[in-house]
Amino acid sequence: MKYLNRELKGTFGYIRKQTVFEIIKTIILFAMAVGLFMIGYVTLGTRRSLWSVFAVLSLLPASKSLVGVIMLLRYRSLTESEYEKISSVIAGIPAIYENILTTESKAYYVPVICCMASTVIAYYPGQKGSTDELKQHLENVMSNAGHKASVRIFDDEDDFLDRASEMKEKLSSDKDAVSYSILATIKAVSL
Repeated sequence: MKYLNRELKGTFGYIRKQTVFEIIKTIILFAMAVGLFMIGYVTLGTRRSLWSVFAVLSLLPASKSLVGVIMLLRYRSLTESEYEKISSVIAGIPAIYENILTTESKAYYVPVICCMASTVIAYYPGQKGSTDELKQHLENVMSNAGHKASVRIFDDEDDFLDRASEMKEKLSSDKDAVSYSILATIKAVSL
């Protein structure tokens, strides 16, 4: 059952694995809806039965799953080389990968978020200068969860990796529970 709880969130390859899982789940749910309708139609000979109502109601979770597929198909997982490059620099720093954060106006694909000593840094390769709304969103998430953390978003990979290596050198090597709690909060609001 743990596999069904999707403990993969925040790991390398999450988007690829979750997309496959969601596609299979969506196909099964739509097949169940069609199956329920066909059971009623074949056994009773009419579309006007309780089986049709069950079929229509079973379309609700199927449609929700289809929306999840559509959202995930918009993004791609990190490549192996990108992951190796980033993970070699941030080794030892608590980090989560392949996050899709949604605000009221936009969805953001954030390949990596690191946290150490209540300092959160993220690499967002979106449009240059478009990090303010994402930063505000992460700060709101942190404050709503009761965390006091400074957030810094980088749109340049080299700047992000430089800051991560500085954090690794300057900050305590202890992996404190606060960092993991902050990352768990971000994972909870991530798609």
